[in-house]
Amino acid sequence: MTARRMKNGSKKVGWWVDFVFKHPDGRKQRVRELSPVQTKVGAEEYERKRRSELLNPLPVRKEYPTLEAFVRDQWWDTYPVAAKNRPATLREKRKHLDLHILPVLGRARLDEIDKRKVDVFFASIAEKELSTKYCKNIGGTLHKVLVTAVEWEVIDKMPRFPRIRVPDSEWDWFTAEETRVLLDKARNSEEYALLLFPFDTGARAGEQLGLHWGDIDWHNRKVVFRRAIAEGVLGPTKSGRTRHVPLTPALADALKAIRHLRGQHVFCNADGSPLTLWQLHERLEGSCRRAGLRRIRWHDTRHSFASQLASAGVPLRQVQDYLGHTTIAMTMRYAHLAPNDGADMRRALDRSSTNQGSNRAAAASEPAATAIS
Repeated sequence: MTARRMKNGSKKVGWWVDFVFKHPDGRKQRVRELSPVQTKVGAEEYERKRRSELLNPLPVRKEYPTLEAFVRDQWWDTYPVAAKNRPATLREKRKHLDLHILPVLGRARLDEIDKRKVDVFFASIAEKELSTKYCKNIGGTLHKVLVTAVEWEVIDKMPRFPRIRVPDSEWDWFTAEETRVLLDKARNSEEYALLLFPFDTGARAGEQLGLHWGDIDWHNRKVVFRRAIAEGVLGPTKSGRTRHVPLTPALADALKAIRHLRGQHVFCNADGSPLTLWQLHERLEGSCRRAGLRRIRWHDTRHSFASQLASAGVPLRQVQDYLGHTTIAMTMRYAHLAPNDGADMRRALDRSSTNQGSNRAAAASEPAATAIS
């Protein structure tokens, strides 16, 4: 034991414990403390207690922030910037948090958000009669916040989330003939090129608004999509990747006819500033009205591009590349438009009386097999 009576000069100070403790990892720690019981036995007992505490330390209680505090103090100012979320994505996530997630789960500590609380949360947003896809998007924001908390070692594990199946959304498209009728009603060469572009490239609206003259590869006859405008801000494409789409002869002629010196944007106003999404919708709606066609959304021009390719027999894998879909599953919505879809199956399973009768007649005309002894 190293309990002893310590002195300070000629004065007796009291019973102290003074020892060096070696931790299991090799670290050495000196302990020099005044015994709470001022006897030799009391000091020795205190030393044993302190050695036991050092050998078997009590676990440190971990402090967990509430979901609201984590989002406010850590997540919001860090993750969306690191993930390079586009302005539209940021606006959507903020709306999910402020209107749906934080009012229900904001006061709960992160370690308290378990499977039951997640299910209660999804039940609460289901009562708001929101679309299934929107509910899934809200859940995706909550999932991303909790995944980040695990990755940052704020919590140890993720709660399980329910699987939400979103039915395929309805969409419309124009046939090649309807597209021709629409384009015939363009008021000038710039409007003609503006409307032809998505039908011949499958470009998203933001990609078309952000298109520069330098993105047109005249030599290799391709359009290169490198950027897009979202919420008025120029940034990367939706997938973050560059893609190439062949430049059709008709589109090449239309673009050459509108070459201008107003700026780098291909589709722009008189002052060189890029057009807005509203201006795209206005021109499409006006052309549909003048052509006597049903009204379609601007994004349906992209569906028209893919649908017309699938109808012409272009392989879906190639259509996927042109559209920039990350998975073939997104492109499979156009599979039913492939020419002669199901024809091979129908021929193989044709049980018409004519075919069946001819098969039986052929079988009857064959000589019977001779048994071999």
